[in-house]
Amino acid sequence: MDYIALYKYYYNNRKKYETFYLSRFQNELTVHFDFKVNGSSCFFLPHMQMIHLLTEIYSKAKELEKLKQTLPEIALHQFTLSCLIDEIKLTNEIEGVHSTRKEINDIINSNHTPQKNKRLYGLVQKYCVLSDRTELTIKNCSDIRNIFDDLVSEEIDIENPEELPDGLFFRKDSVSVQNEHMKVIHKGLIPEETIITTMDQALEILNDTSLNLLIRISIFHYLFGYIHPFYNGNGRVSRFISSYLLSKHLDPLISYNLSYTIKKEITKYYKAFEITNNKINRGDLTPFILIFLEIIYDSIKGLYENLEERAEQLSYYQTIIKKHFHDDETSEMLIYVLTQNALFGTEPVSAKDLSSIVHKSYATVNNRLKKLRPFLRQEFSHRYDADLDALSALDCEKSYTKCNK
Repeated sequence: MDYIALYKYYYNNRKKYETFYLSRFQNELTVHFDFKVNGSSCFFLPHMQMIHLLTEIYSKAKELEKLKQTLPEIALHQFTLSCLIDEIKLTNEIEGVHSTRKEINDIINSNHTPQKNKRLYGLVQKYCVLSDRTELTIKNCSDIRNIFDDLVSEEIDIENPEELPDGLFFRKDSVSVQNEHMKVIHKGLIPEETIITTMDQALEILNDTSLNLLIRISIFHYLFGYIHPFYNGNGRVSRFISSYLLSKHLDPLISYNLSYTIKKEITKYYKAFEITNNKINRGDLTPFILIFLEIIYDSIKGLYENLEERAEQLSYYQTIIKKHFHDDETSEMLIYVLTQNALFGTEPVSAKDLSSIVHKSYATVNNRLKKLRPFLRQEFSHRYDADLDALSALDCEKSYTKCNK
């Protein structure tokens, strides 16, 4: 049976609402917190739906790890890079901040701070730590402010400097959250002393190792939104923290798909905040935990299905390549690398990079690329990708009747 939110129960059965609330709040399994939402003490009730979701998450994460192990290194690297770029783009997009894949990719591949896209540099660099296992400390208000400074302060300073924090760590004045119709749906806590106190309480919950980490991530994600410590950048900071913690607990690749899934399920995501914020919900965090766990599961499931489909396509093209290019080892390697890039990557590959990948001279690679031209897509600046349609046509040549059915 699905968990019924107090918010919904109130409107369906007001006479029994108080009894129903007390049965949950006083349940021996209920976990209580030293944190209040709209005057009500926070709690959550471990529920079979929650246990089922946690089981499904860990099971699907293992399946994803096994699938990754079947892929060539180049394909996996390109897929990871593609997911990282999309995650950064979409975490901006959720907040109405425009950025392009090319801008993000240029920063990732740059060895210095670019002047042109300086506003994005901190966000991109911070997300890159998800894959290199860099340790971040998230234990106090200073840590939260450091993440904000690294992640979004440069962009806010350039575009809306008046929205930079003006307090010790956070904001001094009030701020509100509006929906698409410009209606205020939530007001962040004030003054800063209250923000600091409640953030400390939220961080205490986040670092309570007696609770499952995925549950702690879900609760902290909600509490951060409820506190709303900054004038601008709250969503991006909160999603980054959730992604970082997921990267430490599960596969780093999973952390690159959180914003994509939130964007895809944005109505459900905002509804989770709306239900949990409501006074009638009486501080019950269970509905938010359940919805956020569903988002994490959907994120992993979407990744798995995406990767599985591309892996199947790669296997198909690999069979064609072995059949038609086996007489020239260098050509076979080149077309296989470019096929991986076409299926898993974001940008065409230069002849120079190909030379490094296949460990052949630049002259040899250029010579083979000329011979492979009917099966390549050549972009500007001598960058290449495999022409998958041309490769498929090779298969059709041997099975003309089948391909034209």
